[in-house]
Amino acid sequence: MSGSANHLIEGLVEGLEPVRTLNPKRGLAIVGGLTLIAGIAVATMLGVRNDLMIGMADEMFFLRSGVLLMLGIATAITVVNMARPGVGKLSRGWIWALITAALFPLTAAIMSAINMPPAEAFRPMEGLKCLTVSGIAALAIGSGLTLWLRQGAPTSPERAGWLVGIASGALGAAAYNLHCPFNDIYYIGLWFTTTVVASAILGRLVVPRLIRW
Repeated sequence: MSGSANHLIEGLVEGLEPVRTLNPKRGLAIVGGLTLIAGIAVATMLGVRNDLMIGMADEMFFLRSGVLLMLGIATAITVVNMARPGVGKLSRGWIWALITAALFPLTAAIMSAINMPPAEAFRPMEGLKCLTVSGIAALAIGSGLTLWLRQGAPTSPERAGWLVGIASGALGAAAYNLHCPFNDIYYIGLWFTTTVVASAILGRLVVPRLIRW
């Protein structure tokens, strides 16, 4: 009996192969590369906003870019670390970044309650363009993040789905931001927020099914 058990153990050991440890820097490099490609694609196909071209971009452009990049990067860092469960504490920086980003729709909602803006302020046709292009960019970035997670062993697929969606939505919107010429808070509060929220919901619905182990 003992000899049979030893033989079985030896057989299992012989079949083991070393597994390369996942390096979070490589995951972040993938996200950064895809975001850069998305930004270049937007600039090439749609063009860069005029004030940025002449080096006199509006302050809102920099504020919007900073918040979107901060949210996307903070969330992406948490996602790539989720591929290695049990290594350190789960970063909470993305929560503060999300709270900061929420100031845009919150401000737009308060201003709308005080003084209802005209329908033109929301620019529905341009808004749908923002949602579509940002969504395509987010899909590419989210696919890269999902493939990264599949190499690891995330212990909370549902949370990973939310975070992949938030990260890719924010970074996809940041890529489109290079082209978007509008600076008013109503437009930003509606369409950029919708992009991130829609991406988060899609991530929650799709990603967990692709990374379960």
